[in-house]
Amino acid sequence: MTTAVRNIEASIVILIAGSLVSLLFARWRKLCGWVSFAIVCASSVCTGLAVVRTFAAASDERTILSLPQLGSRLSLRIDPLSAIFLAIVAVIALLSALYSVRYMEHYAHDSVAKFFPILLLCIASMTGVLVCTDFLFFLIFWESMTLTSYFLVTFETENAASQRAGLKYFIITHGATLCMVAAALLVWRTSGSFAFDAIRQSLSALLVAQPLLAHTIIFLFFLGFATKAGVLPMGDWLPDAHPVAPSGMSAILSGALVKLGIYGLLRVFCSFVVAPASLKGWGIVLALAGTGSLFVGTLTALRQTDTKRLMAFHTIGQIGYICLGLGVGTYCLGTHPALATIALAGTILHAINHACFKSCLFLGAGSVLYRTGNRDMDQLGGLAHSMPFTTGTTAIASLSIAGVPPLNGFASKWLIIAACLLTGMRFPLFLLLGLIALFISLATLASFLKVLASVFLGKADESRAVEEVPISMIVPQVTLAALCVLLGIFPQLVLRFVGRAIEGVTAMPLTGVGAPGMWSGLQIIDGSAVGFWSPIAILAALAVLALLSYAIQRAGGAQSRSVPVWYCGEEHTPSTVRYPASSLYLPFKHAFQGIYPSGRIPVPRFPASLRRALDFDRWLYTPSVKAIDRTADRVSRTHVGIPQIYLLWIVIGAIVVTGILLWLRT
Repeated sequence: MTTAVRNIEASIVILIAGSLVSLLFARWRKLCGWVSFAIVCASSVCTGLAVVRTFAAASDERTILSLPQLGSRLSLRIDPLSAIFLAIVAVIALLSALYSVRYMEHYAHDSVAKFFPILLLCIASMTGVLVCTDFLFFLIFWESMTLTSYFLVTFETENAASQRAGLKYFIITHGATLCMVAAALLVWRTSGSFAFDAIRQSLSALLVAQPLLAHTIIFLFFLGFATKAGVLPMGDWLPDAHPVAPSGMSAILSGALVKLGIYGLLRVFCSFVVAPASLKGWGIVLALAGTGSLFVGTLTALRQTDTKRLMAFHTIGQIGYICLGLGVGTYCLGTHPALATIALAGTILHAINHACFKSCLFLGAGSVLYRTGNRDMDQLGGLAHSMPFTTGTTAIASLSIAGVPPLNGFASKWLIIAACLLTGMRFPLFLLLGLIALFISLATLASFLKVLASVFLGKADESRAVEEVPISMIVPQVTLAALCVLLGIFPQLVLRFVGRAIEGVTAMPLTGVGAPGMWSGLQIIDGSAVGFWSPIAILAALAVLALLSYAIQRAGGAQSRSVPVWYCGEEHTPSTVRYPASSLYLPFKHAFQGIYPSGRIPVPRFPASLRRALDFDRWLYTPSVKAIDRTADRVSRTHVGIPQIYLLWIVIGAIVVTGILLWLRT
């Protein structure tokens, strides 16, 4: 019988071999795209089978390679938590690959050999990260994922902004990887093994015997995974990397790749750290980091006029919600299992939902860029008539990310905020953080209303002919928008799997979120009317109100006519009289000017002494190069072209070597 791990092995092999196959077809751009999509299809089918088999049976594990000298082995295991994130990677990768087939026409002067083969390797690396149970091989897959994603971010080699963003991404993420390497080595010194189970046992022992060392290791893990997830201030690479990457890759970056940072944080704080007393402090740290990210990231996004940069800042904001939920769950894990279940369920559910609506938003922004060649909202507008599918899917995803019921973003945010408020009854800090998260949802809605109004609404510019994107780019957007609706109306479809993932990763029975059936609504606590949420009832009420409004409008018998807008006796182009995106919410922007001056994340002033100490060019590289240059110049003077001189150097060299040998012998 084929096991789940065998399916994952087949998926990784298909992707690695497929990258070589796609490279062979790189001369034919469209064919290369379709071949790559077919390869991702085959890989996603294998991954899907692995996910289904994991939830149908017990967790599966297989050892492929053993390195006893290093205390390491290449062992693959799929449990419910990794299965959920594997499903996210498979779905987003499949839809992004389909979208990219035609989207890469936007880069007519760049070879697709730099995109599709590397994209397949990146997907294979993400898959490997999610199934490794040994930290040494985990880091190998992690580094492969980082390098391949770096090459995709810097796809436009002639674009200076792309290269700067790539360098920033490379430096920050590799610094984070070094933190993880240091943590793994510290654990290895005490346990002699890189296995996840050994890390758990070692940390448990160190928290008792050497708490300072144990918390240092946890802190290093936190820095490494939080940087990849995009938690501020470590996630400062996100707003630069997203706008310059191809939109298909932007969808994978935001929808799947940053989720692996969340996956790592879940492993560390819900599995590696098993001492309840140690969890409370780290729960507060996670919650504060998440609240800072959602607050600063969202308010900074409100100031942006570049569509992809705005969405990149919102990735930071939404990851903040996930980190906040993880913090509350971590804080309550040892003392209030029911509250921990609610928070962790909201955390994992929001990771799933974020993958859907944020990938849809990036694909929508890519579609606008594909047809108009522009990302500046001040120069766009009126695209709803010519791009109806892109408009509709972007509108659904925008309302989802803002947490408007009955879409999926509301269900997961509701669980996270409810967990904050319930926990806040015992520890008031979480009550404050929950209220901040609730306020930021309104700022998110304001931000995406600006996107919809500036890009799609208003009168179209008749001088610019725009049409809808090809069907292969529409299908991924429609699929993701449909998932936003489906998971919003029936959150119980995935919550039952989320519950199994929580029990598996924490290794303790948890109680909390009630989901008895897909039609019965959702309860915060089983058997309680507190916090009851029924998406079906809300949807029915909205449908009745919509029909009532339509009936009233039709009963009035008002006639509609289309006439030119009166501009005080003078004709103007739509672009002249359009209200620009940069002018929306000016009073709000002025009120929060100190938080995000110039529309960038505030960074504390770098100390001058530390800047000089880190200026390696001044005190290390430049003097070294000059010294080598002087030495080379002096050596070059000995090359005078006289054979006798060269023979003399040979004799001197032989004497020196003989002297060294005699000295070593004594």
